[in-house]
Amino acid sequence: MTTKADYTEEEWDELIQAPVMASMLVITADLHVTSVLGEMKGMMEAVVKGPVPEPAQELVGSLVEDIKARAENKEKMEMPDTKGQDAEKVLADMMDQVRGAAAILDEKAGAEEARAFKQWVMNVAEATAEAGREGGFLGIGSVRVSDKEKAALKKIAEVLDLAE
Repeated sequence: MTTKADYTEEEWDELIQAPVMASMLVITADLHVTSVLGEMKGMMEAVVKGPVPEPAQELVGSLVEDIKARAENKEKMEMPDTKGQDAEKVLADMMDQVRGAAAILDEKAGAEEARAFKQWVMNVAEATAEAGREGGFLGIGSVRVSDKEKAALKKIAEVLDLAE
């Protein structure tokens, strides 16, 4: 099992950003004003209270405590610079951040712990997708997870090497 001490500050920040970037990929895949707040809330609840596979519980627990401490200190999470960039480039950069976190885990954590952490990131992304309703009119004809969100989840699973 790895701990925060096994990672550089930059690596730790990448691990912290992985569930956020994965969730943002889902949110932006099918962006609706009516669902964004619910999806953001779903993301935070999944990060803080969501299920964590056993082999990654210690690592994720440390990461969540760090996220909570940063929030209490009103530290803003470093988000990618999107000014002047087209949407495709921004999405590619977010996917690269998820990919980077996966590579760090593959290098430093054991196989079980790395897979469990990646599954936790995937769980957060899925919870984000399920937290809002997409499409329809006044909720009529809406769906819990849109086809665009399903496509984003599939790409995230591929990047995390969790695709079946």
